[in-house]
Amino acid sequence: MDWWLFIASGTGGGVLSAACAVILMPVVIRARWIGHDELAGVQVMHDVGRSRLGGAIVVIASLGVLAFAVWLGGARLSVELPLALAALPIIAVGLWEDLTHRVLPRYRLAAGVVSAALASIYAGGVIPRVDIPLLGDLLQYGWIVLPLTWFMVAGACNAINLVDGAHGLAGGTALIMFCGLAVAAEWSGDARTLAEALVMAGALIGFLAWNYPGGRVFLGDAGAYFVGFMYAQLSIRLIARNDDLSAWYVLMLAAYPVVETLFAMYRRGVVRRTRLTAPDALHLHSLMFRRVALPIERRMRHPDRCRANARVAPRLWMHSALCLVLAVAFHDNTAALFFSFAAYSLFYVRQYTALVRFRSVKVARRPLH
Repeated sequence: MDWWLFIASGTGGGVLSAACAVILMPVVIRARWIGHDELAGVQVMHDVGRSRLGGAIVVIASLGVLAFAVWLGGARLSVELPLALAALPIIAVGLWEDLTHRVLPRYRLAAGVVSAALASIYAGGVIPRVDIPLLGDLLQYGWIVLPLTWFMVAGACNAINLVDGAHGLAGGTALIMFCGLAVAAEWSGDARTLAEALVMAGALIGFLAWNYPGGRVFLGDAGAYFVGFMYAQLSIRLIARNDDLSAWYVLMLAAYPVVETLFAMYRRGVVRRTRLTAPDALHLHSLMFRRVALPIERRMRHPDRCRANARVAPRLWMHSALCLVLAVAFHDNTAALFFSFAAYSLFYVRQYTALVRFRSVKVARRPLH
């Protein structure tokens, strides 16, 4: 059997990356002396410290499959090595934050810009089009397209990190997004993007096997940044190679984390007049946990905080699933995708407002274990 053909086919690469992640994840779960989560943060939704190094295994599993394919002669995936090397700055800074909890947000943002710049230079990671008439004409100028590309890539890294607040939420959301990329790549015969998207999806499946529902390991900053970086780069490549696909397809796939990020910036900068990087417990998943999951759990005979945490992700996976359906349905219709994105944004704000104003029925307060 030609193993490199099996790996480069996409499906085989996804299976191998999933298997690697499942097998290697116990290593970081048992490494209790490093990379554990702090329980004092305002955004914490759990009461037991867990390893934040799950994302490091996602990186190892996905990049390991690429390296294995190259070693076996897999030409289809070997071209991804420059992209993998470009991701190293954001991975390194994210990993350092997971280990020390001392890296300032501006340095993490700068690392995202550096990785995006390296990808632009060595891996062709430059936005080809945006399907917006006036802005599209300006992309021919490097002094516009390059900063825009770097801003969007760094934004994607932080968007995934921002929704990484409940068991399975970031991993499941990203899995749906990469599946959307794989669907479009399959339609258009883009074998390289299909293979890489499935490798990423496989690594996320392996991570979720340990992360959901019990939260035995977390994605961490390194994993969230790497996942966001790879999604942005594969999106750029997919749009560049497929003229029939609207550029808004990949934005619609990521509508939930994108809108979450934009709304957080508005909430912090405009409403609360704080720093845009200041952490808070006012994300949609945070409100869902406090206003929906915890009240449900307190009605149970034996309330459990971990089980309440696990109730959050499925409700928000539905947001990503809705975005996937809309993106697929209108994949070649920019106007429809634009209005779909706007409609989802209104839906998000409406649900957020409803949760802010939500008042649950009073029940006996039981301790959550």
